[in-house]
Amino acid sequence: MITSYEIFVPILMGSGAALRTGLKVKQMGLKKVLLVYDKGLKDVGIADTIAESLKNAGIEIVVYDKVLPDPPDTMVEEGAVMARSEKIDGIVAVGGGSSMDTAKGINVLMNNEPPIMQYFGVQKNLKPGVPMVFIPTTSGTGSEVTNMCVISCTSRGNKDSVVSPVCVATLAIVDPDLTMGLPPKMTATTGVDALAHAVESITGAQANPLSDALARDAIRTIAKYLPVACHDGSNIEAREQMILASTFAGMAFTNGLVHLGHSIGHTLGAKFHIPHGIGCAIALPEVIEYTSRTEYKKVRMICECLGADVKEDASPEEIGAEAKKALRALIKTVGIPNLKELGISLEDVLKVAPLVTQDTGFALVPYRITAARVAEMLKSAYDA
Repeated sequence: MITSYEIFVPILMGSGAALRTGLKVKQMGLKKVLLVYDKGLKDVGIADTIAESLKNAGIEIVVYDKVLPDPPDTMVEEGAVMARSEKIDGIVAVGGGSSMDTAKGINVLMNNEPPIMQYFGVQKNLKPGVPMVFIPTTSGTGSEVTNMCVISCTSRGNKDSVVSPVCVATLAIVDPDLTMGLPPKMTATTGVDALAHAVESITGAQANPLSDALARDAIRTIAKYLPVACHDGSNIEAREQMILASTFAGMAFTNGLVHLGHSIGHTLGAKFHIPHGIGCAIALPEVIEYTSRTEYKKVRMICECLGADVKEDASPEEIGAEAKKALRALIKTVGIPNLKELGISLEDVLKVAPLVTQDTGFALVPYRITAARVAEMLKSAYDA
């Protein structure tokens, strides 16, 4: 089998790496950057730390601090207007996936006319933007090393993605120190997002040796360290391992891509405004059980990474059942709520099944299924 894959982004990783932001941006020859973050990072001092590093290096800063969860296209377009009018020559985004997705969307519109919704899908011929530096403060999205951004389309009421080289960072600065203050709930929510990236990429339609290796390591690491990080947020070893796993999982799904779990997550997030990581994790055990029909060898790998005991002569159905059990146990251990606990009615949940099949990622499922089968998965996950 012939496969192709690549590493997109140079990475500066380690404790204290973020303090070198200004130096690295200066070495890139940038003079005036758009600093993108949400106001919460200002409150905890992280935004000021990055801003100070940039200023000390002689870099002029234009601040865009209106980042929202599930970034809406309207805010991305507003940020792009600011970036163009200020004539910035680079972008530095600090925060979770929403900050980096916002920055990527802004970069798409630096030299391509709005609205951004016209660029949803795979885009190979967009005009280049400006150099970007991404600094994650969560261990989950992996957006610092991916070639896509997820944007909420306000006119359609759904989420969609721009996939393009214009969304690729010039440098990722991955510093576990920036995740030390992350609360348990956010640690869990972002951690299971990384888990979903790894688990889906290893079973997706474009899985390859690179994505498999990265995903396996990420799953093992998350299974071991996510409960520790949730219980003791000051455990530096757990924080280091989780941000490494998040980056590995991001690299894995950029190469191997994700499928049904994220289609469910995107749809639930758009309709019920639940955090992306929770949306992807809710039915992940059911999704992997479903994949075992054809991808049982890969699902066995997942079981091994999770420490689940699978008989040598186990059938695909038995392997899927063990994977489902192990994934559900991990997800519950870190306190991820089910749909019933989120206060969403089963009737409303089942109504979104047809929309799941319309999500872009649904094209990458291991084998075709109907909306009725998706509804069965959602029903199974509803109060699990």
